[in-house]
Amino acid sequence: MQEENKDKKASPLYSEFAYDDAYRTMETECDDIVIPFVNYFYNENYDKNAKITRLRNEHYIEHADQSDEKRITDSHFKITQNDVSKTYHFECESKPYDNSILVRMFEYDSQTALDESKSEGNILRVRFPYAGLLLLRKSLSSPDRAEVIIETPKGEVSYDIKIIKISDFSIDSIFENHLYLMIPFYIFNYESEFKSINEDAERTEDLADVFRNIMDRLDEELEKGNLSALSHNVIIRLTHKVVYKLTMKHDKVQDKVGGIMGGKVLDLPDIKVFHEGKAEGRAEGLKEGEAERKKLTDKNTELADKNMELEDENASLKAELEKLKKQMK
Repeated sequence: MQEENKDKKASPLYSEFAYDDAYRTMETECDDIVIPFVNYFYNENYDKNAKITRLRNEHYIEHADQSDEKRITDSHFKITQNDVSKTYHFECESKPYDNSILVRMFEYDSQTALDESKSEGNILRVRFPYAGLLLLRKSLSSPDRAEVIIETPKGEVSYDIKIIKISDFSIDSIFENHLYLMIPFYIFNYESEFKSINEDAERTEDLADVFRNIMDRLDEELEKGNLSALSHNVIIRLTHKVVYKLTMKHDKVQDKVGGIMGGKVLDLPDIKVFHEGKAEGRAEGLKEGEAERKKLTDKNTELADKNMELEDENASLKAELEKLKKQMK
């Protein structure tokens, strides 16, 4: 079994950080996935005109022994619309929930607040981000909400940390609310049943049908214009990688479900091609812009030459007129 798992880890599909990578890729590459996610969980109304700005996600936490520890947040971004900006910080957690997560959330939040701090005379103003925690695994100990209370000499202040659990959502509710960011992690809802599913061919086929349905619905969202081609591509590829990592010990589930998505992935253009296309488009745009600029420059030069000719002709006519006036006198 160890040798078999070692072989599986050699696959390009395998990544030790598949879950973190999946979340970060969607957050950094796909605005049309992030916007509806934030809208739903924070009752916002951002539309396609909203602008997402990715912010610094590396910080150093100082410990009591004065040592520093580098921490990287899963996502830290700002959304701006109609000249109003709000900052958000989300963490994607695959480990079972415990209270140490709240400590880490506060450390991240306070550091991101300092990043955005402003000094006004003798006042330092810090604004904490809207914080959220995406929990991938089912757990009876997972709370429905969390709160950070800060005691100050003037009294208490507090802020909420939004708790989002994959297990609270059916695939229907995910699509109805455009929560595409959660799709790659939907397989976690079946984790506790993998052993029994793997031993039952009918149940394995039923799980495969769930993912056939997901693939079909993603195609429909693409056709409706709810998803960009890039995001559609990214979701399917990342779902494939997450399933592969999570089902390492369950061959039949991995082969059946992974095979469905693997076949779909083969039909998709490479993500790199998309970025190369964007780069080529920018280069072509610059080239066309340069050609247009050259045309305008040439036209301006031609007009300047004609203007000089007219000025010379005008000067010549003036001289001739002066000469005639003298003759008439």
